[in-house]
Amino acid sequence: MLTTKLLLLIVLFIALLALAAHRIFISKRYTNVLGLIAVIAFGSAYALFGQVIVPAVSQLSGLAWLDLDQLKRVNGSLFWLSIAYFCNALIKHFVYPRRLTWEGDSKVPLLIQYLVTVLLYLSAIILIVGLVYDQSITGLITASGAVLLVIAYSARAQIDEVFAGLAININAPFEKGDLIQLNDEWGYVKEIDWRSITYLDMDNNHVVVPNTKLAASKIRNLDRPRSLTRRVQFIRVEYNVPPRVVIDQCEAAMKECPHIVEHPWQFACYVDSDERGIQYRIHFYVRHFDDWWKASDEFMNAIWYRFARKGIRFAQQRKLNFNSADEAARSLPNSAYDDATWRSLVERFNQVPMFEGMTPKDMEELARCAELHIIGPPEKIIRAGSPRSSMFLIASGSADVYEVDEKGSETLMATVGESETLGLMALLTGSPQKTTIRAKEECAVWEIGSDSLHALFDRKPEIMEAIAASVARWQAEEDDAINAIAMNRQQEKHFIQQTTNRLSNRIAGFFQREVKQDDSNSGEEYTNY
Repeated sequence: MLTTKLLLLIVLFIALLALAAHRIFISKRYTNVLGLIAVIAFGSAYALFGQVIVPAVSQLSGLAWLDLDQLKRVNGSLFWLSIAYFCNALIKHFVYPRRLTWEGDSKVPLLIQYLVTVLLYLSAIILIVGLVYDQSITGLITASGAVLLVIAYSARAQIDEVFAGLAININAPFEKGDLIQLNDEWGYVKEIDWRSITYLDMDNNHVVVPNTKLAASKIRNLDRPRSLTRRVQFIRVEYNVPPRVVIDQCEAAMKECPHIVEHPWQFACYVDSDERGIQYRIHFYVRHFDDWWKASDEFMNAIWYRFARKGIRFAQQRKLNFNSADEAARSLPNSAYDDATWRSLVERFNQVPMFEGMTPKDMEELARCAELHIIGPPEKIIRAGSPRSSMFLIASGSADVYEVDEKGSETLMATVGESETLGLMALLTGSPQKTTIRAKEECAVWEIGSDSLHALFDRKPEIMEAIAASVARWQAEEDDAINAIAMNRQQEKHFIQQTTNRLSNRIAGFFQREVKQDDSNSGEEYTNY
């Protein structure tokens, strides 16, 4: 029995030495296991010292010089130190990583981590003195206090930094990874230690601030209570525009910007007026500080294009920039309008498959009813879920097509360019828009409303049938329906005819015309940008 216990102790110490060598020379992965093996090995040796260690040493004459009492104390000391090591390893492995920064570092400051480590080992030393060496703990604490007083007096400045750091960590106005504003400068907190904090400023530089200076400063935490941040923008507009019109345009422009969050507290309002014009204040919200500038850029782009379409002029220093009204008018961008006339639209109709059954005269009539819009990023040409029944044809520029989920998140699907048609099914059937289409660059787009088609269909019902047939063929090709169900030519013709009838019925129903209903299922889904 004695030999078995001794062999187990030898195996434990061999495993302990192997893990220690692995951790020192190869990897630090097995810290917890090393601590557990150390506790078991030294604890077992301490508990079985009289039963196993003493007889084993007595049988070996070469170890007669060993002081067994001192060896037992050393073993007991290592046992309590291994417990402190194991507890510290468990805390580092299971507690600190529970909350991480965006870079993967623990948000627990180094100051707190060091303090916990010191307290664990200090507790182990006190237990060693009291339990292993049978010394008075009171005397040790008294002597330690005197030594600490001497050290504190000689290092008053450093102690001030430590206590300021402790106060900051107890109050916890911020933690690692938070975005803070300090002395009109913003930065991400990277480290919190005994004497200072380190943050990464917006120029990607590390800045070190002493804890005493930090404790006396005004700190703004931009990530609490949440990272949603308010942004304030000012614009100045001429007097001849009613404030309600300007406010409506600003509120509409905010809804166009992807980096601006829908929020019940966002608004635009009148602020002041002077010789330069009327000033307005716009409040909107962004998800994070990094989105401030992007959102401001998007808003100014959106409001600029909206004002240009409405003939609203910004008022900053206008008297200094223009000598006459004609000169001011020439400053407005009109190049997009120059080449986009209704005659150019007729030429583009020839490139659109759905209009191939129309005569040039019909195309000309429809083109005269179309309305031209100049859209700039990040404005939306079409908004998902909108009941607006219009078709848009891109005369110049390009736009991005986004799929929108239930939470309102946008996923880029495609990019469309000149002569592309948008919102076709909404125009023909009145179905809600299924995607959001946002201007990628400045676009000139023609809008054809349902009223224009209604008048044309009233006069020439056969055009409606031709458009339905054209869209049905395009739909069949788009969905690869013919290949998917392996149709022969006769089946293909029958399939297209059925789709034409169903689509004609939907179009006629939308335009309140009576057409014989097909007996097939009318719940078709059509591709609709």
